[in-house]
Amino acid sequence: MINRIVGLVIALWLVPICMAEGVLSIQYRDKPPYSYEKDGKPAGFLIERTVEVLRYAAIDAEYVEVPIKRIVVDIKANKKAICSPGWYRTPDREGFAQFSLAIHKDKPHIVLANANVARKIKSNGTLKELLSNKGFVLGRVVGVSYGPELDAMMNSATATVMSATVEPGDLARMIATHRADYMLIDVEDYNFLLKNKVVDQADLTVVKFDDIPAGLTRYIMCSKNVSAETMRRINKAIQAVLSDVQAQ
Repeated sequence: MINRIVGLVIALWLVPICMAEGVLSIQYRDKPPYSYEKDGKPAGFLIERTVEVLRYAAIDAEYVEVPIKRIVVDIKANKKAICSPGWYRTPDREGFAQFSLAIHKDKPHIVLANANVARKIKSNGTLKELLSNKGFVLGRVVGVSYGPELDAMMNSATATVMSATVEPGDLARMIATHRADYMLIDVEDYNFLLKNKVVDQADLTVVKFDDIPAGLTRYIMCSKNVSAETMRRINKAIQAVLSDVQAQ
């Protein structure tokens, strides 16, 4: 009888700490091709990576698509264990969240211009010069970070800015219909829009400038409610299954 009790105690002790926390909530934003919902199920290459990481870490998770602003609100509230893949690590976010190791390295952003004004936009020479040119309207998505360097460049820009609470694809269509002259967009985003015919390449022109900052690193952002043990398991799994990202 004593041996059975001892065995039970040992078995319970061996149960992973993360299991005691319950199911980890994975909130993902609608940002194809990184993360989105397809046929009622989570999809996107960062979702696939997250699933692989959590499976390796033996962490049970539930996936739910949530608006970007709500994700930030929920993680700030810190009422439950929440993680969300694909976020840049910024000083502001480090104040209310914790971050995993890297899960993706972006390519540099590109300038996506309305085809009718692309030649004039190219004549600016640098992105800094373009952002100070009041003759062109910059389209910008509200509530997202383009990375610390680009955020700083746009925040100090003297160009006219049209801010819109939309997804990048919606803003790209607004550029195509010339409601604004240009926008900054992630290469993966743009390729997805073209592949799925969200925009017509004939209406838009890609412009590159030498002073556009290098692509940034994306992480899994978690509420501080997520235990140190769970974060350790996540990071160990990232090192094991995403070793190519860690080597960058």
